[in-house]
Amino acid sequence: MKFTEFKKIGDVVEKFNLDYKQEEFIKGKDIIIKPDIKEMILENLNSIGFNSNEYVKCEAVLFPILSTVSKVNNLPLWSHFYFESKEADLSGIPDYLFALGNRVGDDFKKPIVCLGAAKKDDFIGGWGQVAAEMVAAQTENKNPAIPIYGLVTNGYFWEFGKLEGNVFFYEKVQYSISMNFDKVLNILNWIFFESKKNADKLEELENK
Repeated sequence: MKFTEFKKIGDVVEKFNLDYKQEEFIKGKDIIIKPDIKEMILENLNSIGFNSNEYVKCEAVLFPILSTVSKVNNLPLWSHFYFESKEADLSGIPDYLFALGNRVGDDFKKPIVCLGAAKKDDFIGGWGQVAAEMVAAQTENKNPAIPIYGLVTNGYFWEFGKLEGNVFFYEKVQYSISMNFDKVLNILNWIFFESKKNADKLEELENK
């Protein structure tokens, strides 16, 4: 099945027999980015054409934010790379995928530790897609105890989830980057910091 065939989280929960919990699990980790990068992102966020389509959102705001935080944590960002889990019968092209790179650096490798989608205000559909991607990642990683993080954003608002074991956790709070830029960046920094630790742990276990 294609990731995009799942139209809401409930579709994924039912298909893969997951438990579902809404709770506040998000934390923060301070990050400082260069003032010119922050200024550029905020200018793009407030530009007239920003809300025209998902491609503008990706290029103008999301990629600069995600790539900046991923570099701080040495966790590579892969944009629009094909991903498939034959075991879970899932495939497609995630908007964003975070995983360690191969030796050449031209493709990602397992473990996959975080996935994200950019949507034009369709958070329900975005979460159907990302939740399916998270199941595929967990299946490929072959270690359900290691959390997989997910995010869906329209650029202005950001939502977060986590798949750990057989439970999908949905963060109850939606965060606004226009209201609190530093808060959202600190959350992303915490997620990528945790994800990098998980990636290193899985790679170490695999190499034993």
